[in-house]
Amino acid sequence: SSRVVCLTSSSRVVCLTTLVLFASCYSAPLRLSSPVLGTRPQTFRALALRGGANMATSADEDQKTARCNWPALEANPEVLTNFIHGVGVPKTWAFHDVLGLDAELLGMVPQPAQAFVLLYPDAEHPDQTRDASSEASSPFFLWQGPPLGNACGTIASIHAVVNTAAGESLVSGSALASFVDETKGLHPQDRGLALEKHEGIRAVHCAQAQEGQTQSHTEAVDHHFVCFVHSGGRLLELDGLKGAPVDRGPTNQDSLLVDAAEVVKAEFFAKNPDAKYILLALGPSMD
Repeated sequence: SSRVVCLTSSSRVVCLTTLVLFASCYSAPLRLSSPVLGTRPQTFRALALRGGANMATSADEDQKTARCNWPALEANPEVLTNFIHGVGVPKTWAFHDVLGLDAELLGMVPQPAQAFVLLYPDAEHPDQTRDASSEASSPFFLWQGPPLGNACGTIASIHAVVNTAAGESLVSGSALASFVDETKGLHPQDRGLALEKHEGIRAVHCAQAQEGQTQSHTEAVDHHFVCFVHSGGRLLELDGLKGAPVDRGPTNQDSLLVDAAEVVKAEFFAKNPDAKYILLALGPSMD
């Protein structure tokens, strides 16, 4: 059996045992048959992330190559934590499960939480209008082009780290520190192009794609990762498949999780209430 975590739109954890839910490339909605209900809350995790494979700007063979170069990461905090440590984030920071959107469950997340990360079903992500002449973005933001395959988990992790306190003490000379230094003044498109060619980050990404409870995912998967951070008194949604950060309203570091939870309920859960979601937060390590 495998322990995995997934939420329905009700903001409470679904109680199931010995089940693993996969985010696959099939168009049919995911269904669970004959779930086993437990007397204690047991949780399950949706696995695999979607990363731009449906963007109609690349030939099928190019997309297949991109997914092999950037296979999907398993959507669990251990894998994403190992990824950020591998690219140079101090071990004082880690990703944690968010077990629900109620205040009580949000209060269980180690504080101060730095970023809120959401995995949601997104089988047919619409093409985005992107202005290639825009200035370099603030906060740090990068585009996910087709050559980045299933890299949305890595991109969400980079957005979460670099735009928060976790990115203030990167290990000197590490893969992420060098990437940030090299791309600091670039346009989001150029940052995405730089990530495609950054062998240091890709090597850590590919190593973590082999970890967890599932095999490496090189097919087109139908879930996508986005990140929410506090910047200048605003709650920003950072999605590498969009042209720019999305301003989701006022927030502060103390209310980040609560404010992001309200956006997730209104903009994601309400629009697809039968889907399964993963919620994570970046915060202090408990080790």
